[in-house]
Amino acid sequence: MSKCEFELSCHHNDTCGLTGSAAFFASIPGSFVLINGPLWCYFYAMKYIDDENSRAARCISCTGTSPSSLVYGTEKEILRGLSRIQSQGSAERVFLESNCSTGLIGDDVKGIAEEFGGPWPVYTMDSGGLKGSFEKGFARAFLRVVEEMKEGSTVPASVNVLGLSEVYLKGREEGNEIRRILKGCGIRVISTPGCESRWHEIMEAPKASFNLVVRDELGLPAAKEMEKRFHIPYASVGLPYGFEGSRKWTEKVISLLSFGKAEPFLDQEKERAEEVLRKGNGLESLWGSLWFDEVLVAAPPSEALGIAEALRSEWIDTARLTVHLLSPADRTCPLADEVRLVTEDDEDIKKDYENWKDGLVLSSSHETTRLERLHKPFVSCHIARPSYDECSFSDLPYCGFRGAALLYEKIWNARLRQIRYGKHIK
Repeated sequence: MSKCEFELSCHHNDTCGLTGSAAFFASIPGSFVLINGPLWCYFYAMKYIDDENSRAARCISCTGTSPSSLVYGTEKEILRGLSRIQSQGSAERVFLESNCSTGLIGDDVKGIAEEFGGPWPVYTMDSGGLKGSFEKGFARAFLRVVEEMKEGSTVPASVNVLGLSEVYLKGREEGNEIRRILKGCGIRVISTPGCESRWHEIMEAPKASFNLVVRDELGLPAAKEMEKRFHIPYASVGLPYGFEGSRKWTEKVISLLSFGKAEPFLDQEKERAEEVLRKGNGLESLWGSLWFDEVLVAAPPSEALGIAEALRSEWIDTARLTVHLLSPADRTCPLADEVRLVTEDDEDIKKDYENWKDGLVLSSSHETTRLERLHKPFVSCHIARPSYDECSFSDLPYCGFRGAALLYEKIWNARLRQIRYGKHIK
């Protein structure tokens, strides 16, 4: 695990590889997760997953290992944990994942699970957080499930969407919007692993004609493995943001796939965009252009880069646009003045906060809290977790055409707060 990944998981996202693995496994209905480790790791994972996955409290449990287990092994704790799951009577499969300390013991976890002989399959893996951040754990769990897939007959004009996660902010809504866009273009979605796909749908993933990767850090390793195993081509397409950005994304996908049809779906969405932008033009006639002295976007790569591009190309004017990525990415944003990686560019990031004057922040609560501690004025809306001082109950995403309307609305409301309250608003 690199220093960058360690600092990111422990001090910024507040999540680790074990949390990422548990989030992926728990997203599959009927799956139970048994964390082989101390209660600390269980609560560490649960506080992140439970906010977005209502099943988490029922399907994630812990062996509760003691210090003596590190000497004598964890067999008794694992067997007790599996017995508790069996007594509930609703599991279809169990994912048994070891944390950092129990992974070092060398227990034959798979053998212990086979000794138990439960009525469901048990899939084991080492999910120690020392092996990487949330993203690395999620990707490793996805690869573990790919091992269970079998090759099948290809379904024409079909795709899997890889890299979605229901525990990201608006993650479930993003999945629904991507499926809606693809369906509107006549493309069948076989599965969206990590985001509301059932086990049988994920097992049918090898039948897809193509894999679309919307978050490289979550889905790219699985896409490469599926190409190797099942000869399914893939492409990294990111997430679509903004009206024009979503149109370009849709056309790019159609071009890559060589099947499906963008029209008349895009004509329908064009009407939606024109109505929203008409309202925005009305606001400009009253309050002037949508201007911010500076803008900071801090989020996972697909969100941060996609939103940053939509901001400057479609919505706002600004003197300076800075992007802070929460995990590494091969992509960049030419329209941004600076693109920095958290923990790798920390000295420059520190200066970004110290030199901040006033403007718009699209981020998580980590970034806005930091500005508050420095007594810097800003207006904001959250596009990433954690979100401690802003709630969202609607079924609208931030990505896609429906998401463009919501983001445009939030940005205008931020501008109106800035106009009304000036530098007093934080």
